[in-house]
Amino acid sequence: MHADSGMISGMFSRFALVCFVVLATTVSSDAQSSRAVRIDTDLRLFTTMVALNAAGFDVELGSQYHPVRTEVRNLAKQLDPNLVTRLRDFYEGHKRGRDDEAHLSRYISLAVSLTAPPDFKLSSREESLPNDARDLLGFVDLLKEVYVQGKVTSLWNDMRPAYDEEMNRLGPGIREQIVRTDAFLRIPFGGSSTRTMEIFVELSAPKNSVNVRSDQDNYYVVLGESTNSRMDDLRHAYLHFQLDNLIATNGSKVVNRDRLMLLVKGVEGVQSGYTTDFHTMMGESLIRAAEIRIDRPTAVRAKEAVDNYYRAGLLLVPFFYGALVEYEGQEQAFRTVFPKMVSAINVDVEAARFSSTFMSIPVAQRSTSSAEVPVEQPAPVANPMRDLLKEGEAALNANNSEKAKAAFEKVLSDYERSNGAALYGLGLLASKEGDSGQARDYFERATRSEGLDPAMKVWAYIYLARILDLDCERERALANYRQAERMGDNTRNAQAAAKEGIRKPFGDACSDLRP
Repeated sequence: MHADSGMISGMFSRFALVCFVVLATTVSSDAQSSRAVRIDTDLRLFTTMVALNAAGFDVELGSQYHPVRTEVRNLAKQLDPNLVTRLRDFYEGHKRGRDDEAHLSRYISLAVSLTAPPDFKLSSREESLPNDARDLLGFVDLLKEVYVQGKVTSLWNDMRPAYDEEMNRLGPGIREQIVRTDAFLRIPFGGSSTRTMEIFVELSAPKNSVNVRSDQDNYYVVLGESTNSRMDDLRHAYLHFQLDNLIATNGSKVVNRDRLMLLVKGVEGVQSGYTTDFHTMMGESLIRAAEIRIDRPTAVRAKEAVDNYYRAGLLLVPFFYGALVEYEGQEQAFRTVFPKMVSAINVDVEAARFSSTFMSIPVAQRSTSSAEVPVEQPAPVANPMRDLLKEGEAALNANNSEKAKAAFEKVLSDYERSNGAALYGLGLLASKEGDSGQARDYFERATRSEGLDPAMKVWAYIYLARILDLDCERERALANYRQAERMGDNTRNAQAAAKEGIRKPFGDACSDLRP
């Protein structure tokens, strides 16, 4: 048995409109990493915003629209009423209580997971998509209709001068932030990186909106028209881009870290996202402390910022702020210093700090964003096991079987012996190599994994059933097809595949044994 060839596809590629690479070659030797950053426009996002505006998305008054958004909304009015009705039905049916602001990021996540129009195909296997994007896959066919029926490319070409103007306006500020950040982190010149950060300007998105999405080594920042400085948000995303992997690979060095998290669980004024995952809390603590050090505020303002972040649940901001002061006094690169810095975190000391200071700090009043400025959600910080799974998935998509196998096997040997996603990936690799015995074992173990994503589990049942059919074990094959059917998950038309397997055995290997 071989893995479904339709499950493996390459990542999209697009041209860069603004020469960020050229800018990077003119700055100091500390700015090597900026070569992996570019500012661009994106037709997938533009088409998505046309479709959303037709579907009812709106968080601004008409008087606040950028001229591009006005044109987009006019185009939306020209679409066939039947298509508009279907767009609105889909949009409303998938809101699930969220307002338009919170809903936008999900569609951005979907857009950057697709190839360029007119195909709008998935750039990776469906079961590898972020959950928020997978839930919206039914929108893709509607996007294709909007693109063709609305002649989106024509409007896109007309609007390009406005995009060029906005990107040229933002470019110097973005470059300055990256150069300053690289200098602070002492990122060495030379070497190469497969990691990228793309900053997309989308003028039909709400003004001053900033949406940040990440997918392992690919980071995306989507900006609406900027009427006030959003450079701090961009720098925050860039620091995540530079530091997330470093944080993920060193967080395990903190002994008794769960005890630290329990200190703030359920405490008033603490953001819930900082109480459930240590890597997220540690990463945000480091990045907020670095931002304060880069900005060089007065001592009074620096203490106020540290206290506010600390009281919100970032329990390592004071530690990292002090450690960064020491870091600045020596000459080594941050990447070299950080492992030792993390090893110096003492949970007993931090617990004592908490007991003596935390509750004496007043809860900071969080400002409420106006309707046209959606609140940015912090980019999730990865953990080592998840990083390995993503690495394996990316290698599998790129047909690099050796690298994928090494990543999945490391998950099983170093982190979780029964990890369903790793077992599923190894099953795909074994089936691709024609080793049905190994594939059968891996898929069977994957079906027993309680934490496996339903999108993978349903196909683990189907692939296992097909192998059993080829091994002439029809009754066991039927049991697995029926398990897939009972799950109800329809990723890549799984239900049709399960029903077909129930109707007739897969393959012809046992045809001579059947009545």
